Amino acid sequence: MSEQYPAARQPYLRRHLPQWIVILFVAQPVMDVLSYWLDVWGWGNTVSLLLRFLVLAGTTLLGFGLSRNKKAYLLLCAALALLAAGHIWACAAVGYADPIYDLTNFVRVAQIPLFVFCFVTFLRESGEAGYRAVERGFAANFALIVAVELLSAATGTNPYTYADKEIGLLGWFNIPSPQSAILSALVPVFLMLVIRRRRALWTAAAVTVSFGVLYLFSTRLTYFAIFVCAAGLILVLLLSRRWDSRTAVVLLAGAVICGAGFFVSPMYRNQAEHQEIVREKQQRADELIAQAEAEYGTTAEQSPELCLLPVYEEHLGGLVDRFGAQRVMQEYDYSRDAERLSGWREMKITYCRLLMQDTGWPAVLFGMELSDMVWDGETYDVENDFHGVFFLYGAAGLAAFVLFLLYFAWLIVSAMARDFSRYVTLEAGAFGISLCLLLVHVYCTAGVLRRPNASFYLSVVLAVIYYFVKIRRYDAPQAQRRSA
Repeated sequence: MSEQYPAARQPYLRRHLPQWIVILFVAQPVMDVLSYWLDVWGWGNTVSLLLRFLVLAGTTLLGFGLSRNKKAYLLLCAALALLAAGHIWACAAVGYADPIYDLTNFVRVAQIPLFVFCFVTFLRESGEAGYRAVERGFAANFALIVAVELLSAATGTNPYTYADKEIGLLGWFNIPSPQSAILSALVPVFLMLVIRRRRALWTAAAVTVSFGVLYLFSTRLTYFAIFVCAAGLILVLLLSRRWDSRTAVVLLAGAVICGAGFFVSPMYRNQAEHQEIVREKQQRADELIAQAEAEYGTTAEQSPELCLLPVYEEHLGGLVDRFGAQRVMQEYDYSRDAERLSGWREMKITYCRLLMQDTGWPAVLFGMELSDMVWDGETYDVENDFHGVFFLYGAAGLAAFVLFLLYFAWLIVSAMARDFSRYVTLEAGAFGISLCLLLVHVYCTAGVLRRPNASFYLSVVLAVIYYFVKIRRYDAPQAQRRSA
């Protein structure tokens, strides 16, 4: 860390870093909207994907050039190269069908630590000005997304969060799960910025817009995020000794109103329609089982392979064709629950688990090729990020990612144990809530780790946590810092 830049060069880089940080933020929703319209016009996502790779390459080169600890970058690249080499070896052992497509997917995951390192460098070099630029980036992106959603609704071009049911305010964004993660990450930081100004009307307006957007988005996770943001920010106000009764009342009122509107919410409507579909599927499954029992003169309990086969072929036809009916039935414990048998999440996890069993121990260690998760035109790439990292990059890839996250958890816990009042601030609390909501999306969806638009925010939040604990100076009196 002792390396110094030439005097003429160092001020220039530091002076313009905050502006580049804001530009990098604003580029994210702009690229998302571009990707949406390119897809609508039938041009595919090649252009937007190339733009994202160029942004990643440019950001990495800038971070590496600015860094005073280039060995850290080289070690990170070496670790990623070793994981990639192990993955290539495991895939080549069973025949590498489409390495370009597969390795492109690897880069999407690898960009998370790369962006973390780059933003740590940016924050180290630009200090508090860089951190304020991150805050402005969160606020600007939230405003842009809300504007896009409103414009799409006003023009009748909203694609809906659930297109088949025409439910949910999605805006011009392609995939609901990463957009859900993005909104959930932006809202607590945006609210923190408004709360910090201590203006009741602004806070009320911000809570109305923020909770309204999460409410109308229609997923269970964004609805859940409303109450996490309200309760989390109230708790942070109390713990950071910045208690404001009016702010707490506004947050609580917003959460109560959204809770009272549960039975008229778009999320509830979607769940109700889903349950109706499940009831119809269960009735159909019971009829198929009864017909098979009558045909074979036996019962599902006595001869499950015979009587349950029509139901499994209807709901799990791809798995049955690929792995055989008996093996699939064993994986599902001979269940006749139509909701479970028709659930895409468990279906894809089961497919990948059986595929990994057939592939052998190299796959367990370093993962499988992405194109192997396609069978008869159907994609079985899992819809949960932690499972996805394991099946695609094996135990080695999952362990590396979990250890990476645990390092930041250790930073948080150790800082709070060392000096609770210093590190538990309104700002730290907001980014902590954002991190928790992102990790919930990682666990429940495939909308973060392999989605560059959402993983960008995870990287930034982790870098900000590092900045709070390892870089930020806390020499100023507590009251002075709070009023900043």
